Amino acid sequence: MRLAALLIALCVGLIGSAAAQDTASQAVIDRMKAGKLMPISDVAVLMMGAERWCYRLQDGNCAWSDIYLAVSETDAIYEISNPWSEEIDISFVDRGVFRQDRYICETGNDWVPTVRGYERADGTAIEGRALAALREEIYSMVSVEDDDDCFDYLFQHHNKAKETVTLLQRHYVEGETDPANDALVTLYFDADAAADLGWYW
Repeated sequence: MRLAALLIALCVGLIGSAAAQDTASQAVIDRMKAGKLMPISDVAVLMMGAERWCYRLQDGNCAWSDIYLAVSETDAIYEISNPWSEEIDISFVDRGVFRQDRYICETGNDWVPTVRGYERADGTAIEGRALAALREEIYSMVSVEDDDDCFDYLFQHHNKAKETVTLLQRHYVEGETDPANDALVTLYFDADAAADLGWYW
């Protein structure tokens, strides 16, 4: 399988080099050009190569961000972080499945039990009853079982000096996409730069 071979190459690249941008990711980048639709097998390599995916970057902050935790030939597990309110940021773990070597699609996975919350003002963790109340609030406002949208990616550009890659994510609802829902996503391969990112409300 192509994805399996690419994932093996990724592991070799990570072991063989201390550079922030691994050799497997660089190989994917080298064969891309602006506007090219990316196979999801290539996107999967960048998922594990990058430290963080930052969506709609503005002044060093993201509308939301992903850290990919694990990738197989069929799916990906990732941590999403975003503001829940003006006072609270949340992070949670979700899963997407790969389809047609093009899309990653939501699965209706119940991610709410994985939610962690933090005070936006100082990063203090929300725990205990306050965390339980936050999760109940989220349940009251979202229907996770209805999450079945899909996404594909067009390559935009590579900033070698900053060790970033920019993709255009297209959002499909029932097979249809609206350019108004497109999102530029900046992939950070430098761990320090990725750690400095925040989120805007």
